[in-house]
Amino acid sequence: MEWQRTHEKRTFGTILKNQKNYRTFYAGKYLNEYGTKSAGGPSHVPPGWDWWAGLLGNSKYYNYTLSINGTAKFYSDKTQDYLTDVIAGIAVDFIRSYDDYTQPFLMVLAPPAPHAPFTPALRHNDKFRDVKAKRTPNFNAFTQLDKHWLVRMHPSPLPNEILTKLDFIYRRRWETLLSIDDLVEKIYQTLKLENFLNDTFIIFTSDNGYHIGQFSMPFDKRQLYESDIRVPLLIRGPGIEFSQVTTPVSSVDLFNTILQIAGINGISDGISVLSKNISHDRTLLIEYKGEKSLHHYNTTCTNEFDLNLYGCDKSMACKCQDSANNTYSCIRRFSKQYNNIYCIFDDDEQYIEAYNLNEDQYQMNNIGYKIDNNQEDKFRKHLNIMKKCLGSDCILVS
Repeated sequence: MEWQRTHEKRTFGTILKNQKNYRTFYAGKYLNEYGTKSAGGPSHVPPGWDWWAGLLGNSKYYNYTLSINGTAKFYSDKTQDYLTDVIAGIAVDFIRSYDDYTQPFLMVLAPPAPHAPFTPALRHNDKFRDVKAKRTPNFNAFTQLDKHWLVRMHPSPLPNEILTKLDFIYRRRWETLLSIDDLVEKIYQTLKLENFLNDTFIIFTSDNGYHIGQFSMPFDKRQLYESDIRVPLLIRGPGIEFSQVTTPVSSVDLFNTILQIAGINGISDGISVLSKNISHDRTLLIEYKGEKSLHHYNTTCTNEFDLNLYGCDKSMACKCQDSANNTYSCIRRFSKQYNNIYCIFDDDEQYIEAYNLNEDQYQMNNIGYKIDNNQEDKFRKHLNIMKKCLGSDCILVS
């Protein structure tokens, strides 16, 4: 597969192992196609990893298979086989078995939680039984005619029976995350007991945000709004003081951050968040390529035969969560003066959405067609630069 021929050989795992002799460990979800026959099956262990426990396929919590260093191992629906707990246990074993204090190690844990199907560990069921989805000002908002067509799909607002389902999903996601709290605590305490804690950097983050009811969209992660693109990021380690960092950070910055910690000068589109050169004034690139259906799902939705749509769930009033032309690129600008986003969709209209978040925190009013020509030209120029740039050329100041 293309990924294996190119990117898989150039991860921070391979770099740390090859250049600095790190001992490396990976456990959890890798890629949705991992473990398939076309991807080499469970015997394929990506280069750069000494210990490997990769989940075959997409997110599950019970009845799944891990590739344990190239050998498939099935886990059942027993309580002790809950995936997040299994990942934590394998990680603890790795740390406890480590007896060479002169060799540094890299450990990556990728539990799917709280990804669908939102299955909490048995001990966490109903821990948030009274919690509801956040009723932000844009929650279940009436159809906004200034938004991309996918967001304008009916029904809007969502009927009450759908809101009840969204509250349930919100609770289940919170409950599923409790097992992540347990995992973090186990790893932290094990590092402490094994005398690694004071010399170890811990990075905690996620891969996407999530909307639940915002702009009358049921639940997903594929939109350009703050609910979908913002993720948590916490880092602790030697020399890091407790503080809230206001510097804008993108996921591509993590690559150079990890390499800097290891004493390696990396070349990527990002910059280390621990670097003294990182600026509070930055312009970041946000991109997404819309997904379409691969086959009919017999959903009984009226639009089920349009394969350009995806995620049209009857239980969610047939409101689709994605489409082939839900494809966009944005620049997200942060500075002392500006806090805005400018996006262009790759569709027949080249539709524009733009928001001034200093004045419109919940992105209720699209000003994409109200920007003066000079400002729009500047936005388009910056967007084109960010889409085509490589390495340090991607570091734009606002």
